[in-house]
Amino acid sequence: MNSDELRKELALSKFFKGDSSLNEAVQGLSQAEKKVCIESAFEQEAARLGIAVWELTLTMISESPEELKSMTLAFHREVSEMVEMEWTDYCTLNEIIE
Repeated sequence: MNSDELRKELALSKFFKGDSSLNEAVQGLSQAEKKVCIESAFEQEAARLGIAVWELTLTMISESPEELKSMTLAFHREVSEMVEMEWTDYCTLNEIIE
């Protein structure tokens, strides 16, 4: 399991533990069905908040606002490298302030 998958699993676990109605909703389901339901609820929560799933993931696993900012910047840096865009240009395009 890579670090992105580990982050997602940790976020899903925290999300599931923090939502008692979701806990009740998945009672009696198989592990595979539970996973699908939890992932779907997580995606719906991100949509409800108007953020991307990766943003909700980082929000769920960060321990402080500073850590969230650092993790978000690291994510954006990875994306800028993947698309081979200069960091300053990427920041301008995405309205990122370091």
